Amino acid sequence: MSDHKKVSVVILNWNRKEMLLDCLRSIKELEYPIHEIIVVDNASTDGSVQAVREAYPDVVLIENDKNYGAIGGKNIGLRRALQSDVEYIYMQDNDIVAAKDALTKLVEVAERDPAVGMVGAMMYDYSQPDTILSAGGIIDWTQNVSRGRGDNQKDVGQFNRIEPVDYLWGGALLVRKSVLKHVGLFDEDYIGYWFEDTDLSVRVAKAGYKVLFNPFAKVWHKPHAMAEQFSYRKKYLAARNAIRFMKKHANSWQWAKYLMFALGGLPFMYIRDVLSGKNLGGARGKARGIWDGIWNNDKAVEAVLKGQFENPRNQKGNSE
Repeated sequence: MSDHKKVSVVILNWNRKEMLLDCLRSIKELEYPIHEIIVVDNASTDGSVQAVREAYPDVVLIENDKNYGAIGGKNIGLRRALQSDVEYIYMQDNDIVAAKDALTKLVEVAERDPAVGMVGAMMYDYSQPDTILSAGGIIDWTQNVSRGRGDNQKDVGQFNRIEPVDYLWGGALLVRKSVLKHVGLFDEDYIGYWFEDTDLSVRVAKAGYKVLFNPFAKVWHKPHAMAEQFSYRKKYLAARNAIRFMKKHANSWQWAKYLMFALGGLPFMYIRDVLSGKNLGGARGKARGIWDGIWNNDKAVEAVLKGQFENPRNQKGNSE
């Protein structure tokens, strides 16, 4: 494109100095000219801020006074980007590295049609470069409400066209600035993680804009220490946020479908937890997350985030 549209890049960081530096190196190597790079640091203690200052003094660095969480931290960066004279905002997680032409491919698709609100990249596993981690997502209103397309599949060309999807993962996402101003930022009532990007995608689509997946824009996600896949905490937060999403977007039929699958699957989850021999607690976490989500019990969410996994309701004094 001869007439490059201005793009702000927003990256959130918390105690991942080396990954952040690799991410910034990847951004700097993009062939598309970038108007500004905004790094929001959630009060890291690992020297991330100083490392960015020394290696990339031109980066706009926002030093938060505390950890505002993934969603709150991203919104701080987005608010700063909305103040800039740009047409697009590109969000990239700090554990992502992008192909040199990734941003070019995203902007090209958005520029073809002013009705395009968001464009997402094809995401691969950094340690297995041809294994897909995200090719957009589908909202099916079953036990997890939504599911990714192509998760952990080898890329054999099964996703080879630019197409609309129900939602895009926020790890490598281009949003038209005017659309973000129209629909608003990430909903910070999603606590912990999950569903904030699904919710944003749905709001963009409801506002009449296209949500497109572009398989030709490629990024790679680095593995790092994650919560146990079936842990109490992870399943609790996912279920609680799923209920938040359902309350905002589901109709009666979709509620019935979700509850049938989610509640019907709990006995099988419990059996899996027992047979694992690890006391994973996923079934209990999911059941409690559904309950607390329905009844808006946010004090229990605070307790879970503080590590009081098993019975947060009984930790009365510690969630303040």
